[in-house]
This record gives sequence, structure tokens and C-alpha cells, in this order.
Amino acid sequence: MMEKIDKEIRILIVEDQPVCRLGIRMTLGGSDIKHRILAESENVAQAVDFLEKHGKDIDLVLLDYVLPDGTGMDVIAAVKRLHLDVKIVILSGEAGGAILKQLMDAGVNGFMSKSVNPEEIAVVLNSVMQGHDYTGEGLMRIEDDLKADYETMKSLTRREMELVTLCANGLNAKQIAEEMNVTPHSVENMKSTVFAKVGVKSTNELILYAFRVGLIS
Repeated sequence: MMEKIDKEIRILIVEDQPVCRLGIRMTLGGSDIKHRILAESENVAQAVDFLEKHGKDIDLVLLDYVLPDGTGMDVIAAVKRLHLDVKIVILSGEAGGAILKQLMDAGVNGFMSKSVNPEEIAVVLNSVMQGHDYTGEGLMRIEDDLKADYETMKSLTRREMELVTLCANGLNAKQIAEEMNVTPHSVENMKSTVFAKVGVKSTNELILYAFRVGLIS
């Protein structure tokens, strides 16, 4: 059985969604891991700025993949450029397929679903901080989430898939209506139906869904 890390783990959280950052803090707080969150960044620029100024003070980066001004790969590139001796764990439900392999090749130390519980996060961080990459179970959890997304996608009609793609490409309701030759009211009704089918509550969440299932890259 793996020994528990006694040293305090100094953490940088990189996640753009406030509710997700809160969830991570609460999950860490509910675990038996000694930790201190040194900073939280909402985007790549903030994360890189912190790493440039205080990178040597942290032990671990908990990193979302999809960020407003780039991706987790941009943060990983900064870690490499600055020659920082930090562990990197991806928190993701958005990265799939080839992206996961790219992250592994880039030297990511672990993967966790955002739905991780306190017991699981303790196992992951203990493993990673002792030099054991935690990719197997973390990847399995993410892949299970992706399989569920792909199953959900099968319930969408061709027109609904078209709507998702147009939303993901940044078109507003009026522009989508013109592209699909329907009224803006019809677009909003269709969006409500799609939200219910794929289990999201906003256009931003729908865009993340589209990214996960490969409708956009």
C-alpha cells in the first residue's frame, strides 16, 4: 500500500469556471491531503504570469484543458520553458482521444475527472507526488465520461447536430436562424431541446460538449 505524503503540497489551480474552482477547493478540503492553494488562475495568461513569478514555490498544477485564451498545453509549455520541477494533473471532461495522448507525451503526471471525490483526489495526489504517474484510472474515468457523451450524441437529430456545431463556432441565435433558414424563436426552442438531451444548462457548456465529442477542434 502506498504511503501517505506528509509534506504540504503547494498547489496552483488553473480553471476558468468559478464553480469548478470552488468544487476543487471543497474536494481538497474534504481529503486528508496536507495542502495549500497558493493561487487560482482563470486563464492561460494568469497562470503563466504566476509561474514566471512564483513557479519555484509550487509543487503541483491542477490544470483544466479548455481555457478562455488557450489550452492546458500552453500552460505545460510555460512549465517546460521555465524548467520548473512541478507535477501536472489534468482536470478534464473535455480532453479526449488524440488530445489525451498529446498530453501524456507532453509529460502530464495524472488525469482526473472533475467529478473526483475526496478519497480519489487523495489517491491521485499521493501517487503523483511520490513520482508515480496516475494515468490509468484517471483516463478510464474520463473515457467513461466521453462514452456517455457519445451515447448522448446519438440521440441528436441531424438538424440538432447542425445547431450544436453552429453554436460552437460562435454564431448567435439570429445568425444560426439565417444559416438554418428558421426563425430565432425556433432556434431557442431547439437549443432548449438539445440542452435537455445532452445534459447542459448553457451555450458555454454546449460548446464544451461539442469539443469533447469532436464536433469542433
